[in-house]
Amino acid sequence: MAEITAAKVKELRERTGSGMMDCKKALSETGGDMEKAIDYLREKGLAKAAKKAERTASDGRIFHVVSSDGKLGVMIELNSETDFVAKTDEFNGLGNSITAHLVAKSYADTASLLESVHESGSTINELITAIIAKLGENIVLKRFARYDAQNGRAFCYIHSNYKVGSLIELDAEDKKVLDSPEFAELGHEVCMQIAAAAPAYLVPDDVPADVLDREKAVYRQQLLDEGKPADKIEKIIPGKLRKYYETVCLMEQEYIRDTDKKVKDLLAEAGKKLGTKITVRRFERFAIGE
Repeated sequence: MAEITAAKVKELRERTGSGMMDCKKALSETGGDMEKAIDYLREKGLAKAAKKAERTASDGRIFHVVSSDGKLGVMIELNSETDFVAKTDEFNGLGNSITAHLVAKSYADTASLLESVHESGSTINELITAIIAKLGENIVLKRFARYDAQNGRAFCYIHSNYKVGSLIELDAEDKKVLDSPEFAELGHEVCMQIAAAAPAYLVPDDVPADVLDREKAVYRQQLLDEGKPADKIEKIIPGKLRKYYETVCLMEQEYIRDTDKKVKDLLAEAGKKLGTKITVRRFERFAIGE
C-alpha cells in the first residue's frame, strides 16, 4: 500500500474540500490512489467538489485579442505569484506583447511559443525572464488558445477582474449574417455563458466514454448506499446522466439570463431570427488557478 503522507491528505483536501479525517480514511480505503479516493468521497457524499485538474496557487491575468474582421481570436493565461504584480504595467505589457505575437503566427504548443522569436529579437521566454528579473516574482505562460475562424467569427469575453476568459468560434450556414449586430450579440452571450457556467464539453457526444463510466460508477454506488434495489438502479442512472450533461455540456446548460431555456435553444432562436443555422464550433475557457 502506498504511504498516506500529509502532503497527499492536503492535496485531497484542496481538490475536494473534504475534512482531513475523511481524506485520510478515503486514501486508506483506496490504497493511496488519489483518483479513487476522490470517487470514494463523492460516493459517500463527502466531497464538495471533485476536480480533474489540481488547483494551483498562481495568480495572474487573462489576455485576449480579436482581429478587426473577427476572423482570428487569441487568448492567453499569464501567471504571477501575486495580484499585485499582475496589475503592474510591466506584467500587462508582457501579456499584451505575447498576445499580439500570437496573432501573427500559430504555434503547436506552449513550449514552441516560448522558444519563438519576438519582433524585438528576443524569444518569448527571454522576454518573460527579463520581467521576472525586474519584478522579482515568478511569471509563467501557462496556456494559450488561437482560433483561426475564417469560415465563421471568433468572439472573446474577459471578466472585469481579468481572472476568467472565454473564446469561441461561432459559425452560420448563411455567411451574410456573420457580420450582423445580432450575430455579434449572440457571440458575446455565449462567451459570457461559458465564463460563468464553466462547461467542459460542447455536447453530450463529446464526453469521453471513460468519464461517463466513472460517473455511472459513482451514481451506482450512491444509489446502493441509499438502499435502492439493484434492478432499479440502471433505470435511474440515465436521468442522473441527463442532469450531468446539463452541468458539463454547453449546449445542454441552462442559459444564465433565462433558466427556462437552454443554450441550444438560444442558438435556435437566434438562427430562426436570422434565417440560418448557427453553430458553436469550439470554445475555450481559462480561469486563473484552475
